[in-house]
Amino acid sequence: MSTLILIGVFFAGLIVFHTLEHKTAHPIDSSYVTGIHRRGYWADFTASIANGPALSALTKIGAIHLIMMLPNQPRWLSSWHWTAQFALFLLVNDFGRYWLHRWYHVSNFLWRFHRVHHTAVEMDSLSTFRVHFFEAVIKYGLIILPFHVLGIAKSALILYSSIDILKGFWHHANFQTYIGKFNYWLNSAELHWWHHSTEQRGQRSNYGSLFSIWDRMFGTFYYNKGNWPETIGVDGMAGFPDTYLEQFVSMRLDDQTLQHRFQESQEGSGDANSTSESDPHTADALPTAR
Repeated sequence: MSTLILIGVFFAGLIVFHTLEHKTAHPIDSSYVTGIHRRGYWADFTASIANGPALSALTKIGAIHLIMMLPNQPRWLSSWHWTAQFALFLLVNDFGRYWLHRWYHVSNFLWRFHRVHHTAVEMDSLSTFRVHFFEAVIKYGLIILPFHVLGIAKSALILYSSIDILKGFWHHANFQTYIGKFNYWLNSAELHWWHHSTEQRGQRSNYGSLFSIWDRMFGTFYYNKGNWPETIGVDGMAGFPDTYLEQFVSMRLDDQTLQHRFQESQEGSGDANSTSESDPHTADALPTAR
């Protein structure tokens, strides 16, 4: 039942946000194609299935297995009031996701998974699901699975997951929204698009998921009031694959190897010179840009 609820939230949110993207008079970038014709759209849709219902089922199986391995483990959260359960999960999960997201940008190993998300050169609402399967596994395993084991109410997870899906659509949607001073407390599309920017100051900031308070506390908050990034993606990675399977296996290669392959491919097609002239950052080493 919980899976059906989240699938309903997913499709309802996708329809609403895609409609807003098509109808808006103020896109963040009017040159982007929105919807099924966007570059990499179907890879993102495939990821939404693999990282959604499929991974949710694996998480439940893992939780049941751990409970069976530890039969005397007290499921102490189940005795808490529902509001206290939800508040604890909301804060712990959001704090954990801040640091996990930050580590994804610091660790070269973890970055190999996370760069799948950052190599999008066009974004719309579905880009929130452009996530490597193992990145999703790590997130569920480190943060959500322990709460399963400790007996958190299923309805609390459903409500949070529903909010998280809609928040993700909003953060990546290609239309301008502004929340003013609330940016100092909540992570918004204004902040998250700068995190996708090719500019170092933006890409190294705004790691928070729902709240921006963690970024303010730990010195990674960046708010360029009223402005949006000119370019998103990762320097030298414009040729990153657009299919789900190619994105999945990309983790076996480091940044420099991938950039070298993309450069060779451009040279083979006779486009290397024009690409180099239009993008002076193409030859930069990725670790200095993220």
